[in-house]
Amino acid sequence: MKRVIKKLIFLCLGIFLLFGINMPVQAKGAVKDTRPTYTIYVNRTQNCITVMEQKADGTSAVAKVMVCSCGRAGHETPEGVFSTSDYYDWRLMVDDTYGKYAVRFNNKILFHSVPYIQPEDDTLEWDQYNLLGQNASLGCVRLAVADAKWIYDNCKVGTTVVVYSGDKIIGDVTKPASIYIPENSPYRNWDPTDITINNPWLTAGTAPQPVTPVIVSIDTFDHVAYADRYADVKAAFGYDKTALYTHYTTCGIYEGRLAEFH
Repeated sequence: MKRVIKKLIFLCLGIFLLFGINMPVQAKGAVKDTRPTYTIYVNRTQNCITVMEQKADGTSAVAKVMVCSCGRAGHETPEGVFSTSDYYDWRLMVDDTYGKYAVRFNNKILFHSVPYIQPEDDTLEWDQYNLLGQNASLGCVRLAVADAKWIYDNCKVGTTVVVYSGDKIIGDVTKPASIYIPENSPYRNWDPTDITINNPWLTAGTAPQPVTPVIVSIDTFDHVAYADRYADVKAAFGYDKTALYTHYTTCGIYEGRLAEFH
């Protein structure tokens, strides 16, 4: 009898080895994401982002502030409350450019870097980079690589995103200065904030620094000297003092343009 039982055991083992069997496997539970809970506030008027960390006691605190570029006229970034979903190292955009560290939060609307011509670190559209802080995109929210990567790395799936308009910036913070890449720089096709090992801005140790705006009143602004110094500005605005002052404070200073004051 024992011999028969042994034969049956060996026969069963042989069948298992030959054909295999579908053994039930206990499903593993989803790994809990222990990263902090953030809410991302995007002011599309000021082109500024405030990331607020939600504390366990129900309070919140400013975790990070970023300068960005929301949608330009005709392509405004939609207002509302959304949540992050898909994350991409590189993502093809609707205009056939590429965004680095892209995070989707509203259908076709994503956070991502300033556009690249190809999914390669040395193909940055530097002229678009110099528009950070202004409305410039086709609806997405553009960021310097370091800021796009921060959201990509730190904000878990389902992070709340609030897009709003107005003069007031959530958190009562100051909009950060943006970085201006000189047109004649041999490294202009690289994002100065990207910490990738091959970035020449880092190896050369000459990365451009943020431009700090000079806060002056329109009364002291020499609009005539500003117009005469820059032919393209004069062609666009003539000697309209208000228009020239607005150009300088919202655009010109970030482009490295100089102004005189009384």
